[in-house]
Amino acid sequence: MSRRYQKWDAKKLTMKKLIYYDSDLAPRFDDDDDDGKELDPRLYKVQGRSTGGGYGRGGRGSGKGSGRDRVPIKIHLDNRRDRQLQRGAGGSATTTAVVMNQIKVVRGATIGKDFIMRSIEQYVDDVKPLLFRVDRGDITFFVEDDDTAAAIHAISRRVRDPNTNAPITFLLSRVSAGFATISMNERDLIAECLKKRYNAKTHALDLSEFGLDELFRLRSLHLSLTRNSIMMAVVDLIDQHYGGVTALSMKGNRLRFLDFFACLLYRIKNVKTLDLSANQIDKELELDKLKGWPIETLFFENNPLCGSYSSAEAYLSAIHRVFPKVTMLDGIPVQRSASCAVPDLDENAKLPLFKPSFYGTDDYRALIEAFIFEFMVAYDDPDVNNRKNLINAYDENATFTVCAENLTDANERKPYFNPSIYSTYRKTSHNIKCMERWERFREKVIYKGAMDIIVALRKLPATKHLMDTFLVDVSLITDKHMCFAVEGFFRDGLEKVGDDDELRFFCRNFVVVNKGNGKIAVVNDMLFVSGVFLERIQRYKSMITNSLKVPADAAVATTDAMGGMSIADSIQSPAASVPQQLTPTERAAAGDQQMQQQMVEAFCQESRMKPEWSKKCLIDQNWNYEAAGQAFLAVRDRIPAEAFQ
Repeated sequence: MSRRYQKWDAKKLTMKKLIYYDSDLAPRFDDDDDDGKELDPRLYKVQGRSTGGGYGRGGRGSGKGSGRDRVPIKIHLDNRRDRQLQRGAGGSATTTAVVMNQIKVVRGATIGKDFIMRSIEQYVDDVKPLLFRVDRGDITFFVEDDDTAAAIHAISRRVRDPNTNAPITFLLSRVSAGFATISMNERDLIAECLKKRYNAKTHALDLSEFGLDELFRLRSLHLSLTRNSIMMAVVDLIDQHYGGVTALSMKGNRLRFLDFFACLLYRIKNVKTLDLSANQIDKELELDKLKGWPIETLFFENNPLCGSYSSAEAYLSAIHRVFPKVTMLDGIPVQRSASCAVPDLDENAKLPLFKPSFYGTDDYRALIEAFIFEFMVAYDDPDVNNRKNLINAYDENATFTVCAENLTDANERKPYFNPSIYSTYRKTSHNIKCMERWERFREKVIYKGAMDIIVALRKLPATKHLMDTFLVDVSLITDKHMCFAVEGFFRDGLEKVGDDDELRFFCRNFVVVNKGNGKIAVVNDMLFVSGVFLERIQRYKSMITNSLKVPADAAVATTDAMGGMSIADSIQSPAASVPQQLTPTERAAAGDQQMQQQMVEAFCQESRMKPEWSKKCLIDQNWNYEAAGQAFLAVRDRIPAEAFQ
């Protein structure tokens, strides 16, 4: 370190920080750095005024400036900084501004207070935040305990935004909290008043008309809860002595803003009866600050906000939005509407079991699975020019778009995607988040008409789809239209690759229309492709494997979709049945050579086995394609190498 400019190197900065948290570490640094004169000059002068008494390696009063001496110096500087903040915040001869640790959550407004607090509580115990505020998109709050504040700051960037997966930053600073201290006499009177108003049998605390209590009037004291310092003193005393409160009355205290009162939210968590009547609350935003209490009985009459509702239903709906468990409002029994029903997070609600696909009914499942099977077999033809056979699958006014985006993982890494193939998709990508790339020539990335669509499909790279990874979801069924999405993995090109090497993810959304005479056609086709990491592939396959353990709702039936996939003209409802035809499995089992050949070719692509071995596997399962795939996965390790291509 240069004595002239007194610059601190990284080692000194680290030493200073560690000594602040653990003074026992100081002697270890003294072994390496015996020159105590390298202290910051500002600290050295303060240390020189010390009267000795520090026991370090230099001995009592040795003047060597041990690490044990630096801790009180740090405390002294912190106290001096707090005094400067207090003077800057103002005060009076008898009160001083309160300085606390402020935590700022960068861009926390878009994340939400609830998620932030749940994330913090996973790392830090007994967090009691004060005064939540939104400041230019950031969320700020105060923490009184220094150790708790330091612990929250230590998890900065360890928690991730649930929407963007970006790390969340927590900043720590010491600032004035916006209220002042009160005298010990006033605090003792408030404590006596709370003790008198607390009912230990019912765990009820009555703070109605608190400022008019006889204890205060006899002494001509104005200790109203509208004063921030008085409210914070009450909050602190309740936290210390009345944590079991279940009923709380704040009636007649002329409260308009609830920022300081809301500090009780994380100190008494089991309040079920709350009386806020006869106050000055005029905005729903103030009531939102109390969201989280399991309130069942609420009194809110005689507040200006009540007169802003046009009906009792609107008033009840607004209350249930903040306190969904309320069954008694202003002394009147009420019932929650169905629109307010939300799962109770405190009751350990479980999500439904994951199922691999959703079709609505078995009849529509037959249509969709048959269509997907024949569509993908034609699309995966080694010669992309043969995709012209799909022209009959599209309506003459159909629309087709492609979107290619290489999705990143939690560490902002992108999976490998062959550059030449990726650029082919990107040239025609219709990503609405990148409009600047195509907004001036949009007509070139939207293909309209069956002929233009086939031309576009023939320009896309050759693919091999893994049908055993497909998931299908039907989102809309009407008399004339049906909308469904299919997603899964595929491989690029015709070269042979490893088991999970070079896999890509795709999602394809189809909208089909009933053309009559047992015919349907695609009117909209949206294709999305992305690279994928091996970890995601494994999680995806594990999810599908676990879903197969869920009992199926009904047997699977399929039809020859491309040749005569039909939605009967007489359909009256989404659940209406369709003419029953032989399924591909039944046709193949009955000896249909064409269907058997299609299934063998598809199975060769999926398993990479030779045709004769693929055919044997299908025959063993009586031409049940799905069962053959499961059987192949079960014995894949025992299949001889000569069986593969």
